[in-house]
Amino acid sequence: MMKSYVLASALVVFSGSALADTVFNYDGFYSRMKKSEKVEFSDITLAFMLQKTGTNDPCVVDNAVITTDISEAPLTIANNGELILPYDELLNSRKALIVLKQPESAQSCDLNFKLRSKMPVPQQVTIAQLRKLQSQFDELLDSLAGLGKYWLPDVSGLTLHFATEVMAQSTDAAFQQQLLCEQTRCRVQLPASLADSATVEFSKVPDHATPLLQQP
Repeated sequence: MMKSYVLASALVVFSGSALADTVFNYDGFYSRMKKSEKVEFSDITLAFMLQKTGTNDPCVVDNAVITTDISEAPLTIANNGELILPYDELLNSRKALIVLKQPESAQSCDLNFKLRSKMPVPQQVTIAQLRKLQSQFDELLDSLAGLGKYWLPDVSGLTLHFATEVMAQSTDAAFQQQLLCEQTRCRVQLPASLADSATVEFSKVPDHATPLLQQP
């Protein structure tokens, strides 16, 4: 059954305003991580991103901690704005809180989540390797969406992300037609007609992959 595109943005990204001393309940993160940490999704992960409202720029946070009634521990925010959270049943059972402190003059932020590959994709990669990621993305999106999966679009391929401008080349003519590289991203469509053994070589190693959703 084809999934409609209508609810894709709502299910791929959830947002909340993050102002000075913003508090989030850990259980909402834990419930999503519980699904993404299953062994069948071993090649992908769920990343929580703190970004300046309306942009992809990391937001400015002075301090981030996770607290319970008996503990407090610092949290790491990566340079790209990713909030690194522990996956911990005890923190969930103790109703932990995530506390973000921003400077008073800082721009407000959105809290978004995205699915991405855990490890860099090889510089030369086969259709079979890319389809493995595609399948995991598609299944995890369905799991996160619950009954909403029937309104989600299918994952039709992958977007490969790079640190700098990139080019890609395949010796398979049919595969070459499914590649579109623009600046620091390559979109790769993966129709069933492509042979699993076909390969593509990028001019540099991809940083990570994200799901490419089928357009309506």
